[in-house]
Amino acid sequence: MWPEAVERVASFLRASGLEGQLEELLAGAQVPPGLQLVATAFECEQRLVVALVPAGGTLDRRKLARAAACSELVTAQRPEFPFAGSTVLLEQTALTAPTVWLEAGTPRHVLGLAPAQLSRLTGARPADLTEESQKGGG
Repeated sequence: MWPEAVERVASFLRASGLEGQLEELLAGAQVPPGLQLVATAFECEQRLVVALVPAGGTLDRRKLARAAACSELVTAQRPEFPFAGSTVLLEQTALTAPTVWLEAGTPRHVLGLAPAQLSRLTGARPADLTEESQKGGG
């Protein structure tokens, strides 16, 4: 049985009719193969914006502000997956990954989905969100 926060994600996934992979990571374990995403939330002119960028990448706040049509971004508490009521932007380079992984309810639980499934579930729009030095897999 999943912890309550993880069960909410599992229930949402079942109700969506999409296939995903929900995993519990043991202490020190790596995320399964695929691209790990990090979700960061911001207040943007009375809207909540969630940026999904590859772990290890650096979010470019100016690019995010442009993509979200914001004049100012203020760090906010991240809502739970699927980020209901938020504008969700996904780093465009993540679209080429076969599987993306993100935290699902707790830091020890991850959800693996195809990028198109993630976009469908969250309403995420692709955008250029990371610093230029992070592009090109280098």
